[in-house]
Amino acid sequence: MLAAVRAEWFKLVRRRALWVTIGLMVALAVGIEYFLVYIVATHPPAGAARAGAQLSALRTGLYPDSVIKKSLANASGLVGIFALIVGVLAQGSEYSWATVKTTLVQLPGRISIVGGQLASLAALALIMTLSLFIADAMASYVIATIDGNSAAWPSVIDLLKGIGAAWLILYFLTVLGFGLATAFRQSAMAIGLGLAYVLVIENLVFGLLVNLGDTFKQIQEWFPIANAGYLQDSFGRASGAVAAAVAGPPPVDAAHAVIVLALWLVGVAAVSATLVRTRDVT
Repeated sequence: MLAAVRAEWFKLVRRRALWVTIGLMVALAVGIEYFLVYIVATHPPAGAARAGAQLSALRTGLYPDSVIKKSLANASGLVGIFALIVGVLAQGSEYSWATVKTTLVQLPGRISIVGGQLASLAALALIMTLSLFIADAMASYVIATIDGNSAAWPSVIDLLKGIGAAWLILYFLTVLGFGLATAFRQSAMAIGLGLAYVLVIENLVFGLLVNLGDTFKQIQEWFPIANAGYLQDSFGRASGAVAAAVAGPPPVDAAHAVIVLALWLVGVAAVSATLVRTRDVT
């Protein structure tokens, strides 16, 4: 297993596409959630003067005490999309380059190989999470300094909880991308279906079905993207251009969301391992 982890990490750290994807993720997250919102709040468009309280809330939501909410605001959306792409690239490229056979011949058993890949992706998801939080913290500090606001930071415990929640969401989406690439043995279809599911399918289907009764609302509480949103909302909803426009507390608590996401993560990983172990690589 350790040999598989070392081999997989050796490959991942040299994949420029992965680091470019992570860099774009951080740049877009900070650019949209901080600098774009700051520009709108500081220089509101014509006719927005009447929304003074809302603009003030947007501005104060950019300060360091809201960094956890801001960092989690799009973990299952815009930020999560990049995590899914990272998972797809990590596995899908192996099939497009026809290097799967070489990997299976040179390394230990197939399950050990998958375990090494998943462990490496866990470390990569942690890097994505820490990069996001560090970039958001720097942006919030800069904005607070410009506004002359004292930088009141969340407690260390709250920060660790927020980082853990973001890591779980991003790791699940990375593993989901990995699993789709394993199932389809390519990157293009895996990315397409992954984006469709994360952005459209679950929200669209349940958006229609929940109107038929509470039963479908209870069923939705066991699906991954919904629980990623519940976990985000358990830390509070951020004030920003892409913050969730939903009223009221989430229907389930953070513990439920963590358990469901963990179960889905294990399930996707198990299916991926089964596919790698049982089918022909050609």
